Amino acid sequence: MMHRCRMLSFLRCMTCLSICGVVPLMAQSSDSMPKVTHSFSQPFIDAAKKAQPSVVSIKSRMKKGSSQSWQRDDDQDEISPDEFWERFFGMPSPDRHSRQPKSHIAYGSGFIVSPDGYVLTNNHVVEKADDITVTTTEGKEYRAKKIGTDPSTDIAILKIDAQNLLPLCLADSSLVEVGEWVLAVGNPFGLQASVTSGIISAKGRSDLDIVRVEQFFQTDAAINMGNSGGPLVNLHGDVIGMNTAIASNTGGHMGIGFAIPSNLLKDVMKELIEHGHLSRGYLGVALQRVDADIAAAVGLCKPQGALVSEVLPGGAAESAGLQSGDVILELNGIPIESLGSFRGDITLSKPGQKVTMKVRRNTQDIMITATISENREAEGQGGVIADTYGLMLEPITAELAKKYNLEAKTGLLIVQIDPESSSYQAGLRAGYVVLAVNGTAVASVDEFAQAVQKSEAGGRLLLQIKVGQSIRFVPLTVE
Repeated sequence: MMHRCRMLSFLRCMTCLSICGVVPLMAQSSDSMPKVTHSFSQPFIDAAKKAQPSVVSIKSRMKKGSSQSWQRDDDQDEISPDEFWERFFGMPSPDRHSRQPKSHIAYGSGFIVSPDGYVLTNNHVVEKADDITVTTTEGKEYRAKKIGTDPSTDIAILKIDAQNLLPLCLADSSLVEVGEWVLAVGNPFGLQASVTSGIISAKGRSDLDIVRVEQFFQTDAAINMGNSGGPLVNLHGDVIGMNTAIASNTGGHMGIGFAIPSNLLKDVMKELIEHGHLSRGYLGVALQRVDADIAAAVGLCKPQGALVSEVLPGGAAESAGLQSGDVILELNGIPIESLGSFRGDITLSKPGQKVTMKVRRNTQDIMITATISENREAEGQGGVIADTYGLMLEPITAELAKKYNLEAKTGLLIVQIDPESSSYQAGLRAGYVVLAVNGTAVASVDEFAQAVQKSEAGGRLLLQIKVGQSIRFVPLTVE
């Protein structure tokens, strides 16, 4: 009955089209249908043929005990023998006691950007790799060398010893429009050079808390495990982005994927190849979002810009005269759309560069010029500390305290923790705040690193932790 109702509705639609003078597709000759279909598909076919030969598979091998500092929903790990027996036979592996621990293996994608072997991929695909293998669509395998990585944008550049390769062209991503057709190419679930299609759903996505610098394209082209680092191409077969992450409750495709724009890829790749690292801009402010109440208080018609909650001592903002309570509305004449976009623009600015900001102060607009200084702490005041302990920490700022509803006003927030680490086994969790190490208060990444180093030399490690309103001590095994 359900099928019949659907057929009747379909026939009604065909009748309506005929009355309106539109010839339905069913009425067209069978000879014309393939021509119409092929005409629509041809740009997709051409783009796929152009992109596929330049896409590579990347296998990253990490020593046992080493793990990535943070994971993506689209990472793909090798299934272990224990998982195989448990998944398919409902029993533990018979040789689980005699087998030696294997190294951790992660899979991802990448694409060739020069005839002499430079390959772009995501930093999280190769971040902790001791050995990297790049495999072309022709099945040729190469050992790859890391030329440079940038965790703040999640970009990495590799080099393989090869010549006369087919590189992909990086297009001008500023010309990309919402609604534009795109193809995502990569190796999802190990299926080499797979192609999916979709459109650009949105531009300039930020405040996603994926990486520090966020200027993502959003796309509904299917991105799954193993697609990380693969290209997002337009219908000319040119790269407009690099597939990086997905929004998913299941770990699979749900129609929301994110890609790094090609213009950002160009800038980071150039600097990594030339210098092996990047110089990051530093303004020296803690920021928070402008809500409706704050907007009304400073005389704004709607929530916009970035509120300066704190001016850090010794930074460019202090020298320029920015004050706590200022709302930064524009940067170099461009309205600030979000905290993420503003933070990214500052981070990507060159040290010594002058920037002009339109600032709302006490319901009045003023112009302030600041000279960007160099970021004094790796990765913008945060980073991975002592891989052995598997912690990623960020200093407590007013913005973080408000975002996570923290009681603590100083210390280091645990934003990521490796579930295989001794820290996790000791009871530490993301969201806890580290106040001190062996009695030494810590408020920055450098202070924590120094305290840990001294403590390891003494053979013991005792962390003072704040969880909500309670404070307790957690001992860690020195490894």
